[in-house]
Amino acid sequence: MLASADEDGPDGWVREPAGAEVPARVGGDPSRGTVAAELAAAATAAGLTPGAVHPAEEGELADCIADWMGDGPADDVRLAALETALEERGWQVTARQGGPVPAVALKSGSWRLEFTNGGLIDTLSLVATRSGRTCEEAFRRAEATRGPLG
Repeated sequence: MLASADEDGPDGWVREPAGAEVPARVGGDPSRGTVAAELAAAATAAGLTPGAVHPAEEGELADCIADWMGDGPADDVRLAALETALEERGWQVTARQGGPVPAVALKSGSWRLEFTNGGLIDTLSLVATRSGRTCEEAFRRAEATRGPLG
């Protein structure tokens, strides 16, 4: 999901200048519920309104994905406030993608977050995925099961 944000490339991702590595999270790696709560709290702090709630992943992916959807695209002021609110919660920006659908990639512990604004569904979307062997294997199995079009 965030592989394209790992290095500069033709897909438009531009890595942020190297800074201090994100330290391990106090209290260990957070659960999906904790990350989902952080996303919702950051969105609320930025003045964003939630949109439709999607059912949480089940099975192997239950603790590997956390997301939040807005009720529409956010303006530049709210996007900046969202980024600040996430940074205050321990997330570090790692890459940005410009273009008609801007996106920002962040990380915190074993979690990688990407938020996009606009796009096909014309909304603000925050999707965090957990890295690590267990989740990476679960994502591979889910992709193989769902096929290329999901």
